[in-house]
Amino acid sequence: MTAVAGDRVSERAGGPDMTCALPVITPCAALRLAAFRFFAILFAAYLLSGSARAVLVDPAAGALVGAALEAVWLVSAGLLGTALMPWGLLTPRRALALAMLTGLGLGLGDALVAVFLCGIPVPRHFARFAQVHGAIQAAAFLTALVLPLAVSLQRR
Repeated sequence: MTAVAGDRVSERAGGPDMTCALPVITPCAALRLAAFRFFAILFAAYLLSGSARAVLVDPAAGALVGAALEAVWLVSAGLLGTALMPWGLLTPRRALALAMLTGLGLGLGDALVAVFLCGIPVPRHFARFAQVHGAIQAAAFLTALVLPLAVSLQRR
């Protein structure tokens, strides 16, 4: 069997040339995928920990214990998302942009959850950050958000 130009048939194997059939992932696509995965991990962790905290932990152990457990959970999710980053491509500038965009997305998601799932007005919902347990939650979110930046600065 001979190969005809343009049909990508390998003469030796007698079948299609699979090296041409595999898609190529560009660096930009790899960064977008990593950014989406980072956001998805943190948002899923927020939804799970917030639900467990409101329903189980806060009534049983109190808001401070719930905030501390949620902080451990959120920072762990940030570590997982950070470990899955493409480190050859993530510069400090891109890591800062990732932290800012993920923070904006999480803030918007938090507001939407408060309004549509909990029926709480946004100002009252965000007023919880002025209390100790809310400050612990905010510090955990910020720590999880800046983990990729801290690692990218250390790798430089």
